Amino acid sequence: MDEADDKDRARQALARAAQRCGWPAEFGEALALYLGSVGAMERMAAYLAQAMEEAADEAVAIVEQRDAWIERKKGEYYNAKITEFYNRERDE
Repeated sequence: MDEADDKDRARQALARAAQRCGWPAEFGEALALYLGSVGAMERMAAYLAQAMEEAADEAVAIVEQRDAWIERKKGEYYNAKITEFYNRERDE
């Protein structure tokens, strides 16, 4: 199974979870589009199964955590590149 299949499966699961909460499937589709990643969609679907209130707030929190993680990883990557640059062998 490839990433596109996983993403589609997660999107459909989130749409079904939204419907079980009494919301239109389109709301689940909108959440899936906003969340973007398979992991975030699966986490949101699990959240909807446990608590039907405050779903939009949870989606925002998930995305903020994911974005913070991405920024941290970018910082680590570029810090390693700068360190590599400073520690390179130089011809003198």
